[in-house]
Amino acid sequence: MKKVNVWLLGVTSLLLLSACGKPQIVKPDKVELSSSKEIKKSSEEKVSSLQSSENKSVSEEFDSVKAKAVVKDFLYSYYNYESENRRNEATKVFCSPEVQKKLHLVRVDKDIKMRSSVTSSDIYEGGEGGYMVLVSYELNGNSVTPQVLKISVQEEEGKYLVSAVDFPLMN
Repeated sequence: MKKVNVWLLGVTSLLLLSACGKPQIVKPDKVELSSSKEIKKSSEEKVSSLQSSENKSVSEEFDSVKAKAVVKDFLYSYYNYESENRRNEATKVFCSPEVQKKLHLVRVDKDIKMRSSVTSSDIYEGGEGGYMVLVSYELNGNSVTPQVLKISVQEEEGKYLVSAVDFPLMN
């Protein structure tokens, strides 16, 4: 047992001594300087791109009130329904084609009769067009555990549409 302790002490000491060696500074072989013309040109490009993006944002301002209203309308159409087909038809108008496909908002041959209604919802605005939603609802008379949704809204041709819907807690 003593031999193992002495051996461990020796190995530890050796590691500590090797780690405490003098730091070495390595001198580079070659140093290259960039020309000031390249720096001026790149800074001028950045300024012009910033100005064009500012002009674009002024002319196409994002209206968060309208976007939040679309999120609210989407929630109530998606969670308040009496049949699958009615829900799908009512929800389609608020969604981009990609979201319609993801949520499978199509007319079905065999309509499932279900009743769902929102009991409460909270919409939190994250950034421009980003929303987190907490929604509680009843499905066929049973309370469903509150669901979290991450929703993105974009303006397309003057109309605000839900461009992405994720259910982060269901993955």
